[in-house]
Amino acid sequence: MGTLHTMDVYLVRHGVTRWNIEKRYMGHSNEPLIDQELHMLNPLRSTLEMISFDFCYSSDLKRCIDTFKYLLPNELVCLDFRLRELHFGDWEGLTYDNLKSDKNYQEWLSDWKEKAPPNGESFIQFNGRISTFLAELHTQNHLTSINSNVLIVTHGGVIRSIMKSFNLTNTFWELHVQHGTAYRLSLQQQRGKWICNSWSVVPILEKEN
Repeated sequence: MGTLHTMDVYLVRHGVTRWNIEKRYMGHSNEPLIDQELHMLNPLRSTLEMISFDFCYSSDLKRCIDTFKYLLPNELVCLDFRLRELHFGDWEGLTYDNLKSDKNYQEWLSDWKEKAPPNGESFIQFNGRISTFLAELHTQNHLTSINSNVLIVTHGGVIRSIMKSFNLTNTFWELHVQHGTAYRLSLQQQRGKWICNSWSVVPILEKEN
């Protein structure tokens, strides 16, 4: 029998920004965290401090970088633009109320998997860059370690995409991704493919498959 490779991946959504509260499309916009809301990350920080991570990655946007620095201030992190949220183009900074009368917006809502916001990114492009990141992550883990812990600080849409790619959710929108929460995916390499054997929410275990 060959060597069994396993990997625990912790997917963390960044902390709260003003645009999150105002329900604005943020995408690639570089909004900072709200300092007064950082306390929401404290339970997660206490949990992550007890874990030895082999690799740490983050979206290169400020809200994710600052979240990582708050959670693990003494660790090094690799920044990767592929971990960014979907690019909403001309709609960034706007709300549903701002856009609801826009014909292009209504067409996008009815066919969001195929259409892209003006000067933005299609869902296919979004999924594509996340898939290339995951492929490289899996290859790197296979070559460097038998068992490893990986931290990824990113955005709600990216976490939904990754969860869906492992068939952990039935639809992209099924999972409500909360700030200050990590989703731990326990992966195992089987016949050249990475399979998720279980997943849980940390620091509070709310659900496990």
